[in-house]
Amino acid sequence: MKSVVRYFLVILCAVGLTSSLATAQDLSAELAKVGTANIRNYINPLFNGFSADMNSEFYHSADLHGVLGFDVGLKVSLAQITNDQKTYDFVTPPQLSFAGGTLTAGTDYAAVVTGVPTVVGDKNTKYYLRMKSSSAYYNVYKTANNGSDILFQIPNGFDLPAVPMPMPQAAIGLPFGLEVMIRFIPTVSATDAGKFNSMGFGLRYDIDRWIPMFPLDVAVHFMTQKMNFKSKDDNDIFNASGTAFGIEVSKKLLFLTVYGGLQLEKATFTLSQINGKFTTPDGTITTFTIPEMTFEGQNKSRATLGLRLLLAVVNLQAEYSFAKTPVAALGVGISFR
Repeated sequence: MKSVVRYFLVILCAVGLTSSLATAQDLSAELAKVGTANIRNYINPLFNGFSADMNSEFYHSADLHGVLGFDVGLKVSLAQITNDQKTYDFVTPPQLSFAGGTLTAGTDYAAVVTGVPTVVGDKNTKYYLRMKSSSAYYNVYKTANNGSDILFQIPNGFDLPAVPMPMPQAAIGLPFGLEVMIRFIPTVSATDAGKFNSMGFGLRYDIDRWIPMFPLDVAVHFMTQKMNFKSKDDNDIFNASGTAFGIEVSKKLLFLTVYGGLQLEKATFTLSQINGKFTTPDGTITTFTIPEMTFEGQNKSRATLGLRLLLAVVNLQAEYSFAKTPVAALGVGISFR
């Protein structure tokens, strides 16, 4: 079971876009180390980034397709990571057992380790929970652990400057000023990375058709999406859902279209239960369970500005969304009006 980050990168590789990370950690094991008290702080920046990505790039123009006109393309969103999302304070387990006795937080080791990396933080520096030299068990533990005072290594991050998400999207024009949007990735399986699938459905409606001679194109949209991650053994890792609705305007100038919009949105991630364990270097195991928990994306609204370049039937776009979690995005595809 690989990291959530690698899951996405493996999917990208599977569709011929990029390769997976050269090194990846077992996310389930890392989350198990973090424990219930820390799980939200560790993983939340990643899920928040995915939430912002999920609700991005629904449109590149407010000029909807005519009946049976369509476009097909690939959208790639990059939710921005801020410095305050890269670290958190790790709360250590209340007690840990080893062959020589039971250790207590605050007495035998620190109750809190400050400034350790979240999942998007530093991947190079190693952070450890160590025995206090003042502990009555200090010498006993070091003797049992070949002279080391290390209890366990605290999980590193993956040093991400942004959280990426690729998404294929198609749209087709219908009568009565409607357009249907579809996002779909069938179940993709990689031998050592698990399984991923995604489905989204949306509608857009042409508003300016009711405003004669209006100089701008105006449309409204609604989108709902779901995605799932499973391990290679078909165990749930997490699932996500998102909804968004908003209004967009655009103006075409020869081959260039300038567009923008306002949107209200919501995204939810449910992380499945994880059965974890701490293993101290002397081999003593302390087991525990991280219960299922739900995360909500920070973004509740956004304002978007973008440019679309249409060369014959080739569509290129770039946009930036201003929100609590900003998102930069690119898209490429073909379009038949």
